[in-house]
Amino acid sequence: MCGIYSIYSKENINIKSFFESLKELEYRGYDSAGVALVVGSRLKVFKTTSKIKSLEPKLKKDIKTSLILGHTRWATHGTPSILNCHPHYHNGLYLVHNGIVENYDELRKTRYVGNAKLLTETDSELIACMISYFYKTTHSLSKSVNKVGRILKGSNSFLCIDENNLGTLVAYKNKTPLFFGLKDNGSYAFSSDLNAMKENLNKYLSLENNQIIEIKNNICTLFDNSYEPIDKLLVPYKLEVSKSLKNKISKDSITYNEIKSQSKLIPEFFDSFPGVFKQIKNIKKPKNIVIIGCGSSFNSAMLGKLYFEKVSNIPTEIFRPSEFTFFKDNKKTLYIFLSQSGETADICDLLESNKEYFSNSLSIVNNFDSRLVNGTKNYVNLDLGIEKGVAATKTFIGQLVALYLISSYFNGQTSINTNTFKKAFRSFFSVEKDIKKIAKLFFRYKSFYILGRNYTYPIALEGALKIKEISYIHCEALLSSEMKHGPIALLDKNFPILYFISTDKTTILKEISNLYEIKTRTNNIVLFASSSILNKLGKKFLDEINYIKIPDTQSELVPIFFTLSIQFLSFYFAKLKKIPVDQPRNLAKVVTVA
Repeated sequence: MCGIYSIYSKENINIKSFFESLKELEYRGYDSAGVALVVGSRLKVFKTTSKIKSLEPKLKKDIKTSLILGHTRWATHGTPSILNCHPHYHNGLYLVHNGIVENYDELRKTRYVGNAKLLTETDSELIACMISYFYKTTHSLSKSVNKVGRILKGSNSFLCIDENNLGTLVAYKNKTPLFFGLKDNGSYAFSSDLNAMKENLNKYLSLENNQIIEIKNNICTLFDNSYEPIDKLLVPYKLEVSKSLKNKISKDSITYNEIKSQSKLIPEFFDSFPGVFKQIKNIKKPKNIVIIGCGSSFNSAMLGKLYFEKVSNIPTEIFRPSEFTFFKDNKKTLYIFLSQSGETADICDLLESNKEYFSNSLSIVNNFDSRLVNGTKNYVNLDLGIEKGVAATKTFIGQLVALYLISSYFNGQTSINTNTFKKAFRSFFSVEKDIKKIAKLFFRYKSFYILGRNYTYPIALEGALKIKEISYIHCEALLSSEMKHGPIALLDKNFPILYFISTDKTTILKEISNLYEIKTRTNNIVLFASSSILNKLGKKFLDEINYIKIPDTQSELVPIFFTLSIQFLSFYFAKLKKIPVDQPRNLAKVVTVA
């Protein structure tokens, strides 16, 4: 989950511009950062255990270089430290790496390492050591990389350079994303994501698994897994302003901006309904559906199950990829893979383990040029603009909308009138000030329950995840009907409860009864409910609790309002606790290691 960015140029590289591009990758990992650059006939290295911006003062503004490697780290092997910071060095070779060597312990005992002394705790140094082993006999950096690539297990992409041959740069990719680009000035760029290398980008290529690129004396060669040179046309790059940037940007927080951007993005996505249909037009209504996702995507999968079963009457199962069970009869099953990045390792590894089995597949992503899209027969691109905040916000709601639209499509609907919903959604953002007040009342509590049922239970799970990951507050999501089966034992008069009541007529009365049960045991309730339900509860009851009014709309779309509410609440919890909302500890945006 690290980020790699590199420039190889005939001309002097603009250092300021380079760092701005590298910062675009910091959402992938921010434990430490480092750069290696060619200055004259030497390679100079600068590292930090802080953010990328702390590196900039270490480099002179007038420094001249034509080759620079950059890296921002999310630690998998070895603690965040200067020693474990990239670029890594071994016997003349410098390397920046994104991924994980799954057979690390096994390789340490092989002849490729032998008695070589490894100075760090990382698996990245091991790769450099192995390249060095083969380099002694091949005298070719790219051939050595090819041999090492065949031995490594796991997801690994890296760049390497020999300090004694500074005119050659070699890149390798397997599973973890790596893009190659040609700039307008003729310079070459490598990056872990396309967005980081967009400045003055002319053409680009998304490397395929086990491909190698060698740039030697400014001549570029692409090799396949067998080390055979291959021709590959680069794709022209069209610069488009990110949708999220079209809206007014606050300096407050990336995450906050992404939450706010939904006021335009989500109604626009509903308007793209015909386009979603176009993307899935070749998919016939399946007999069964299986949805696979991790983290927030698994929570959206839970709601997707309800959509497909209640809206389109299709039996649906949900799985985390690590717990997936292969069925004997899968010919009439549609497999839906959810991943905002399209690079989630657990999901991609499962898909690639048996592509024939998952031949009838659909991916829902926010990144069309991704590993997951390349592996599925069909895909829906959310196209919501890159999401840099670690916590999923707009992409989560985008997934909900996509799943609802697809379930409607399988129900035979070719159009949906969502004008009332879109109007209510845009106006609902005014609720932010009320949520901010509630956050001030509750942010000091160390534990919460979030209760939901029916369409709101998956949102309770998502809300608990948001509060945990960006507010560092323990939060447990429960079915409201299950409280009396044990969890209610924790309640006292001060225990805080966030209560989501759905608008489904089949469960409303039971949910209200559960609410009354909770109220007899705690006074600290924040109720999220529609106007019609609030009217049922009466003024006296409402005066004794805190509540947020949710617009009355169709049951399937109510979860979107609950989601937006909990996104704002999580943000303000974190802000009041002075937590770095955009870069919470121990987390990175894209989980590219299993």
